[in-house]
Amino acid sequence: MERERTVRELYYVDGSTVRKRQASAAPAPRRRPEPEQPARRKAPRTYRSAAIRAEKSLYFSKGYAFTLILAVILMLGCCTFMLIVQTRVSEQERRISSMQSEIQDLEANNAAYEDSLESKYSLDKIYEVATKDLGMVYSQKGQIVYYESANEDYVKQLKDVPEAK
Repeated sequence: MERERTVRELYYVDGSTVRKRQASAAPAPRRRPEPEQPARRKAPRTYRSAAIRAEKSLYFSKGYAFTLILAVILMLGCCTFMLIVQTRVSEQERRISSMQSEIQDLEANNAAYEDSLESKYSLDKIYEVATKDLGMVYSQKGQIVYYESANEDYVKQLKDVPEAK
């Protein structure tokens, strides 16, 4: 009876979805071991070589470390240079804006002086000073002489002006 129980426990499973088999005294047939295939032997070697490569990749070589350090130094240098240039550009922009405001102030002062000069001397006042204080008079007909000059920029008088004909 005890033997039946152990055989029963070994060869079937009790449950609501599985049929119950009757225990038999004959031992269950054994499976033959399958022969090893050559492909299975290569797989562990592949994994072993991959594991060796992965382990080697964890270590830094001197060339890789030197290249990495050089790249980091170059990057820091470029960042520092960019910050310096950006600071200079912002400083130049501040100078330009201050010079523009200075130019606007000077143009406003110039316009104010020009207006004050125009209002200070009117054409009537100039005529009055010229005729009364300086003794100037308007030219009469025939006093104005026209002649042609080769150079129109300026006139240099070397002798007396010829009289009108």
